[in-house]
Amino acid sequence: MRKFGQLLSAIIYQNIAVIIAVGVIHELFGIYGYFYNDRILLLVNPIYETLLPILLAYSGGRLIGGGRGAVVAALVVYGLTLASSVPIIIGAMIIGPFTGFVVNRIERQLKDRIPIGFELLISNVITGIVGVFLTIICFLYVGQTLSAGIKFINSMVQSVIYSGWLPLTAVIIEPAKVFFFNNVINYGVLTPLGIQQAKELGKSIFFLLESNPGPGFGVLLAYFFRAVRGKRKSIKLSIAIQSLGGIHEIYFPYVLQNWKLLFAVIGGGISGNLVFQKFNVGLVSIPSPGSIVTLIGMSPRADIPGIIIGIFISAIVSFLLSYAILGRSSLSSIDQEFETQMATINTLQNIDHFSKVKHTIEIKKSELKINEIEAIDSHKQIKRVLFVCEAGMGSSSMGAAMLRKKLKLASLEIDVNNTSLQDIDSNVDLIICHQAFLKKVQEAAPGKIYYSLQSFTNFQEYDQVVEKLKAAEKFTNNK
Repeated sequence: MRKFGQLLSAIIYQNIAVIIAVGVIHELFGIYGYFYNDRILLLVNPIYETLLPILLAYSGGRLIGGGRGAVVAALVVYGLTLASSVPIIIGAMIIGPFTGFVVNRIERQLKDRIPIGFELLISNVITGIVGVFLTIICFLYVGQTLSAGIKFINSMVQSVIYSGWLPLTAVIIEPAKVFFFNNVINYGVLTPLGIQQAKELGKSIFFLLESNPGPGFGVLLAYFFRAVRGKRKSIKLSIAIQSLGGIHEIYFPYVLQNWKLLFAVIGGGISGNLVFQKFNVGLVSIPSPGSIVTLIGMSPRADIPGIIIGIFISAIVSFLLSYAILGRSSLSSIDQEFETQMATINTLQNIDHFSKVKHTIEIKKSELKINEIEAIDSHKQIKRVLFVCEAGMGSSSMGAAMLRKKLKLASLEIDVNNTSLQDIDSNVDLIICHQAFLKKVQEAAPGKIYYSLQSFTNFQEYDQVVEKLKAAEKFTNNK
């Protein structure tokens, strides 16, 4: 289920520019906009009903079936859009990957059975036939059936929105966020529902449920007031990055230090959702990233006060609960215990990697410390570093930017980029991720060199990475 959610998340992320563009059109020229213009608004329906489903299907087909699967998926969903009486955003996100899967399976079955010299001809013909067959099926049968299903889903969604159950979604969303399911929930579940609702109403509350920065802000603020002065600088930076930068992953480690803080973020989420529901507010499109700035920017003019109040109330509730949970004692002992636990986890996670490196690099332990071996490949210099997170956006982008600056100061010419878990480049030399993702990264890209960070805002960890890269370069140059 998690992998399916990651797939949906990747599909949305790759087309997020189009989704935001439609939101901007709604924001400026829609019925809630600043400059209502019914002529410009004519752009919205074709994008929602045709362009966006085809792009989503293309992305899903490419992720599963490569370039050929992407093209066939786009063709199939085009036939689906012609037969549907409602936007089939959710349908495209399912049929696209399914078409890519079918194309991929057929190509694998034919790979060793096609006569030499006829590979291109037979593959193109068979793929074309599959595309025609699936397109006709979707046009004649699937389109109307799917439309009826989407209408039913929309009616159910509307009943949930105006019921007492909606605020309680925070009981699931907030803990899931802390355990790094935030992108799966936001892009894989809430965004498709939000797009469908925004098409009908011009805005959607679903865009607010996960992206509300209030609960995380409250936790960080409580840590700031409870922490000793020496710790406040990094927490202050975390507050700015989380609330203004929109990178919510920043506060997750703070909650993981004390599991009771889950009650604080849940309380903040429920209170914020109650306010959003009470004021009947929503966003015109997905706020990416979930910053206070983007939330206000994607808010209809009349909804801005209600959204600000909702964020403020959720932050206050989360802060009060967090402040009470953390207690009156200094956090230094908690920090020390947490660091010890994380060091133990890192050691256990890297045991297999240490063993591999010891066998591939034949040098004496006295010549190089074990922590320097982590960042050395026995065959080439480390010239390409990749930061990886689940969606390849907020936290990995910030981490890559910070490391890039430090490498520049250290005069190291190393290429640093960021990507999602699904798009890891096979030519990368070193992969850096949050410690919670290390195992998943190792499974997604086996046989690489890995380095896990405890926090993306801890400058000392970046300095350690730079020192290890220096050691790696020196070692390679001296071989």
